[in-house]
Amino acid sequence: MANLLLPVLLLGVMYFFLIVPQKKKQKAQADLMSSLGPGDEVITTGGIYGGVTEVDGDSVYLEIAPDIEIKIARRAIADRVFSATSPAPAPAAVPAGGIAGKLSSMFGGGNASAAPPAVPADAPLAADDATDVAEAADKGKS
Repeated sequence: MANLLLPVLLLGVMYFFLIVPQKKKQKAQADLMSSLGPGDEVITTGGIYGGVTEVDGDSVYLEIAPDIEIKIARRAIADRVFSATSPAPAPAAVPAGGIAGKLSSMFGGGNASAAPPAVPADAPLAADDATDVAEAADKGKS
């Protein structure tokens, strides 16, 4: 009996880690295919973004640029970017400092979102060309 318990337990674990997620993914893809309609913005499996103009059986017509329309297989749609029937999703919140802050902290920099240091009003300006250097020298003499 103990010899049979381990293989049954292993099959149960495999079922929940392999088969259940795959079934959920297939159901989500089937729901996407059935709810696809004109006005939806989609991305194909080849990475082409476009707007659905017409759904005709197993074919979908995508407008990929103004007045440029292509016909693709319905199953070539990878995901919906924007739906014409539901509102656009809210953009994801970016934490304070964003990516620049994370990169700066990873490489030993300070807080990337901190304000730059204040420059005193009487500090000389950086000279970019010869005329600025001359003007700065004239100000220094007087």
